[in-house]
Amino acid sequence: MKKLLVLTVGLLLVASMAFATWDNAKGQGLCPYWQSGGVWYTLMTFVNGSESTGDTMYVRFCDVHGNWCSDTTTAYAIRQREMRIFSTTPEVPNWIPITSGYGYVMFRVDGGGYIHPYTVIYNQVTGSGYVVPWYKQGAGF
Repeated sequence: MKKLLVLTVGLLLVASMAFATWDNAKGQGLCPYWQSGGVWYTLMTFVNGSESTGDTMYVRFCDVHGNWCSDTTTAYAIRQREMRIFSTTPEVPNWIPITSGYGYVMFRVDGGGYIHPYTVIYNQVTGSGYVVPWYKQGAGF
């Protein structure tokens, strides 16, 4: 019984250190504004600039209060020299369902590769839009 208890405690300690969290990612980015609703939607493009390695990325939409309003468990693979497109409207492939109308976006990459993010907020009726810059999270604006 004592061996089982020691083994269980040891496995729990190893398991608590083995899993990386959202904040432990090597690459972290922040888009300060996104918008969706009515005739507006947000289109995001991520480009892997690496010539040799792929990466795994996570995208999270948050409302203005910092509450998550999209699926937080989905991981997206991005191969070397690949472009991935995401949107807040179902008409665009890789639609990410959201529960808020505006807020900010965060993304993480496991390997810390050269991922270049781009965001456009687009009006479907007028065909106009504007670009929103991305920042390294933690570095400020």
